[in-house]
Amino acid sequence: MWLRFALAAVLIAALSGVATATVTLNKASRIAEELFPTLNQIKTPKGLVTPEYGGGPQTFLILGSDRRAGSRNAAEREGARSDTILLVRFDPSQGQTSVLSIPRDLMVNIRTPSGQLYENTKINAAYTIGSVDSRDDGGSVLAAETIEREVFPELKGKLNGIIDVNFQGFIRVVDALGCAYVNVDHRYLGGGTSLENFSAINLQAGYQKLCYNNALSYVRFRHYDSDLVRVARQQDFLRDLREQVSPELGNIDRIAKYVGQAIRTNFKASASELILLSKLIAFSQSKPLRQVKFRYADAAFTGPGGESFVTSTPELEKATLADFLEGDQRVEPSSYGPSSSSGSGHHHATSSASSARQLDLFATTGETEAVKAAPRVPFTFLYPALQTGSATQQEIRPYDLRDPQRELHSAYVIVWQTNLDGGYYDFEGTDWLDPPLFSHSRTQTIDGREYKFVDDGSHIHVIGWISHGALYWVTNTLLEELSNQQLLAIAKSAQTLH
Repeated sequence: MWLRFALAAVLIAALSGVATATVTLNKASRIAEELFPTLNQIKTPKGLVTPEYGGGPQTFLILGSDRRAGSRNAAEREGARSDTILLVRFDPSQGQTSVLSIPRDLMVNIRTPSGQLYENTKINAAYTIGSVDSRDDGGSVLAAETIEREVFPELKGKLNGIIDVNFQGFIRVVDALGCAYVNVDHRYLGGGTSLENFSAINLQAGYQKLCYNNALSYVRFRHYDSDLVRVARQQDFLRDLREQVSPELGNIDRIAKYVGQAIRTNFKASASELILLSKLIAFSQSKPLRQVKFRYADAAFTGPGGESFVTSTPELEKATLADFLEGDQRVEPSSYGPSSSSGSGHHHATSSASSARQLDLFATTGETEAVKAAPRVPFTFLYPALQTGSATQQEIRPYDLRDPQRELHSAYVIVWQTNLDGGYYDFEGTDWLDPPLFSHSRTQTIDGREYKFVDDGSHIHVIGWISHGALYWVTNTLLEELSNQQLLAIAKSAQTLH
């Protein structure tokens, strides 16, 4: 996740400058020195990573940690944790950029360089254990070694780089990049006390701009969710942010400086390496982001001491890595369900009661609340006639929203909760017709209406369309628990209030 917001922004901008001769080789060298200062370079053991950037597939390990920037001794590093463990693969031969999050609660055995063994331990403890080692890079190195030895042995020889991002630096980088518009799926409230040991958070549901501590609290939120939901939220933030990364060339120096302070990496401070990485990432920027699901056996296994773990098997882990390295999934038009450009009866068949029940969809029951909220929205208020059978309508919230030019727009969001473990899907509308959410969406006409699709591999995450002079969309749960057919049926059922 961190590579996209912290590194790719600068590399893409630098590439643009080099290509138009507005950034000289000396300028690129200075940027590289800011990005990858010698003091922050990770020294990896031989064979752990293969730092070669020749234009082929590249795989990077991204660790989001709460390591204090500039920590130089064991006392300062003790207690540092890696709350985010992410693999990112850029492959010019593939149609997508692949992202795989490793659950921080995954049960593994951790062995230190000195031979000490920690059995049945959460994988994020590898960073903590390694951080008190005599080496400055002990945390990130032990985390990478544990992943290659315990989780993905077939990754050995295919890992091209490690990036360790501290959360304090994350706030400054997000600020430098101009914050990010994010689709917040439900109300987030809580934390900030010594007893809870969580970051304070207070966010309303809806599409909004997240900056500074709000962005940090959102990606780190873990009050009530499982580890898998938390990972999915981080990937969702990545999906939103990658549509908005576009720093101006005049801002490169400041961004590069903040990134250099926020990360430790094995990248060398050279203009040639910067340009090679830029080309690879710039090529991938135009490709869809494919979120690869980690295959697990049990998401809530109770281990020693009553702790909750995620467990997997060698067979499931091997299948996960193969999907990550070689998979090239696409959303097929047939997965949308019945479609027609002429509107010749398919809409009626899809939205009929019998067809809806086959999709586990039923009539919505919250229209009374919608009627009360509608007068507060200055454009046509659409309300879906269908909802999933397990869902409960949580809230309807009209709100104001400013675009990057500071123009004020009106919007509303309706939230349904499907389960107690992060299962929220939303129906939204706004008179802002071109938000970043749909910057790289695909369009397809179904039953005479042009839809905008934001998909993730074989799953649709958001379906949007313009009607009545406004933009409307349906967003899947973070774990993408609604099928493509369910999302389309809910979107097609949207109607004006009676």
